[in-house]
Amino acid sequence: MDHGGGDEHGTPDGAWSLISVRHAGGAPGRSERDRGRSRGDRLTGGSGQGVPVRRVGVAVIHGIGGRDADFADEMVEAVRQVFHRSVPEAPRDALVFAPVHWAPVLQSAQAELTRRVQLEHELHWSGLRNVMISFVGDGIAYEPTAHDRRVYDAVHAVMARALHRLATEAGADAPLCVVAHSLGSVIASNYLYDLGKPELVSDEVRAHMTDGALERGETLAHLFTMGSPLAVWALHHEDFGRPLTVPSTALATRHPRLSGSWLNFFDRDDVIAYPLRQLNEAYATAVTEDVSVNAGGLVGRETPLSHHGYAAAPEVVGRIAATLAETWRHMGPDT
Repeated sequence: MDHGGGDEHGTPDGAWSLISVRHAGGAPGRSERDRGRSRGDRLTGGSGQGVPVRRVGVAVIHGIGGRDADFADEMVEAVRQVFHRSVPEAPRDALVFAPVHWAPVLQSAQAELTRRVQLEHELHWSGLRNVMISFVGDGIAYEPTAHDRRVYDAVHAVMARALHRLATEAGADAPLCVVAHSLGSVIASNYLYDLGKPELVSDEVRAHMTDGALERGETLAHLFTMGSPLAVWALHHEDFGRPLTVPSTALATRHPRLSGSWLNFFDRDDVIAYPLRQLNEAYATAVTEDVSVNAGGLVGRETPLSHHGYAAAPEVVGRIAATLAETWRHMGPDT
């Protein structure tokens, strides 16, 4: 949450061992954690000879505006297809995806706000007003204040549940890759930064976590931001602050053959998206590449509507899939 300074992902295991894990309300318990390790870490390969299965965990986070639960389906399938053309030897479940569908956290409050402001006055341009409440309202509501971080924590609890699913299916130590669009890139940055400072993680979020390396952010390998307003959020901090460290400083311990990256995709016509490397030296070091793409497709080409086109842009899908393929290859024992 505070990106003004400090180390990210350098937290020793001992610090996290102090975090209690709740067993009620869908929170992961000890047996569930063990089942996750059994599936993700101890499965055998097709030969049945006890060869560890290689899996990469991929969290996909949507951006501003209401989204359906299946928001990630088309992009996931597109990435899978390109990935398996690159590494046809990889099993179908080499990539494990977990969508982070946080929109429901705010939907009821936004609907109630819309109802109340129209109780005594007939407001014009209702469609644009709904866009204002949904799009701008997401960003305003998400930001915590000194006395109220309920929305911030509720959104981060959704993220915690998604990473727990990844740890269960891909393995507690599996490489973590994050694909984040729009405001989702801010959410991802804040969440992963907070993991490096356990005192910033609330009890509500901890209730959905176990002590595995992936869930602690220690296996973060790649961050893909699309249409990101992180440059604007950096106005919170002097000289635009310090970004998240990508890859995690602990990745080399868990996966010494892997190298990480942060690819920031932006369309020059997308007024919400900005390049990041020029903000300061810290961003120049953290962000591997600001990638200019045409994300508009036939409808939004060369307009601000390009903000909604990244998930279907061939260059974005291709770069993500190629990076995941390289990651999977380098997890092998002979690479």
